[in-house]
Amino acid sequence: MRRAISSGLCVALLVLTAATGCKKKTAPTDNAAASGSAAGSAAAGSGSGSAAGSGAGSATPVAKGPPPPGASHAGEDCGPKLAKLDVKAAPQPSSLAPGAAPPPAAKVDPASISKAGIPTMAVKGFAGVKQSGFRVSYAESQNPLHENLHQILQENKMFELAAQGLNETIRLPTTVDIQLVDCDTVNAFYDPNSHRIIVCYELLEYFLGQFKDKAANDQELGMAVLGATMFSFYHETGHGLIHLLDLPAVGREEDSVDQLATLILIAAGDDGVAMALSGAYWFQMQQASSTETPFSDEHSFDGQRFYNIMCLIYGSDPEKYAGFVANGNLPQERAERCPEEYAHIKKSWEKLLEPFLTNGAAQNIDLPPQVPADEIAATAPAGDDHTVTCQQVAEKATQLIAIEFEKQSAGLDDEQKAAAATEIQSNMPSFLEQFLTQCAKENWPDKDRKCVLAADTIDEASKCGQ
Repeated sequence: MRRAISSGLCVALLVLTAATGCKKKTAPTDNAAASGSAAGSAAAGSGSGSAAGSGAGSATPVAKGPPPPGASHAGEDCGPKLAKLDVKAAPQPSSLAPGAAPPPAAKVDPASISKAGIPTMAVKGFAGVKQSGFRVSYAESQNPLHENLHQILQENKMFELAAQGLNETIRLPTTVDIQLVDCDTVNAFYDPNSHRIIVCYELLEYFLGQFKDKAANDQELGMAVLGATMFSFYHETGHGLIHLLDLPAVGREEDSVDQLATLILIAAGDDGVAMALSGAYWFQMQQASSTETPFSDEHSFDGQRFYNIMCLIYGSDPEKYAGFVANGNLPQERAERCPEEYAHIKKSWEKLLEPFLTNGAAQNIDLPPQVPADEIAATAPAGDDHTVTCQQVAEKATQLIAIEFEKQSAGLDDEQKAAAATEIQSNMPSFLEQFLTQCAKENWPDKDRKCVLAADTIDEASKCGQ
């Protein structure tokens, strides 16, 4: 179960299949390339909804122009598809003029956001194990542009990969739906009542309109829109984790989840850093606009958010990102403190998330897992009392769940079946973790473990131990 993943931030393991939704190739990175990405991003607000960016405290640009393009190829496949979409022809009022700052986001009643596309078919478990973790759904749209965005995202599975990575790393007490849907406003937010991370198609449309004329090529356009979307998504994920796991947020919660989003993307390597830089560049653009953030707003000024992201990235590897200082995007006096700032913030988030890490995540960063090592072994005997490990039981249990779910999906059309298959694949890490932990915690007797291995259906396995 142990993987060849470098140690570090607990979320490093994780979430970062997410940065590679579209096809990519690995490219070398030098200081010039690593100094930025000509992509933009937004960190949307909390449950009540907020604008894609919080606006500028001043109309003065915060740096000497946009960062140069990064070395990432994550937008290679999506970029040409996005470039073909005509934002200007999109129906009003969801369409925004390219280059315009987003209007202040209306206060959104989450109950008014459609739940279309959210799975209604429950995944059947047993032994007290129920479905939990992140799962993805897409609502169809009557807006042709939004429907095209829906199809592009669903094909490249960017959000599904994010959900799977999160489920492999964090144990949640319930399901969290990542929902792509029409909102009639430019926004993304976490709704604590329905446990939804809502990403509005209007937000993606806005990013596409902003960067279509600024990107040097289709690849940069793809990275811009992906980076904007994923930085915003991980920001909202932070709000969700703070709520569901009852994590403390000392200081502004908005700043805390900006930090988490940046750390997650740094952990993904060059592609993730390019997306985090997309976030920084977006805030830089907002700072240069005429929109002002009220002093009473819960968000920091966009210029501050720009520098905070740049500082964390620089602090993670000052030598690699020395270009930040050389090109004037990070003042030397701030840069000197960034390595310590990065180390402190990373350690703080690791400590907060440690109690909720999956066994695989804990092992990969050298933390003690909840389950003894001999129970995690896939084939080795679990000790004098057991000849079957909890890992073997958990793997068989997830196989039975998948078989049962396939039977339940028999009446669906091909598109629905494909969506169901993706959902169950994303949720399997969560199911496996629950069975593994419960088996070890309750010390299931060997006869019950063998019974599960011999079962052909969930119903048969459910009778084991009765």
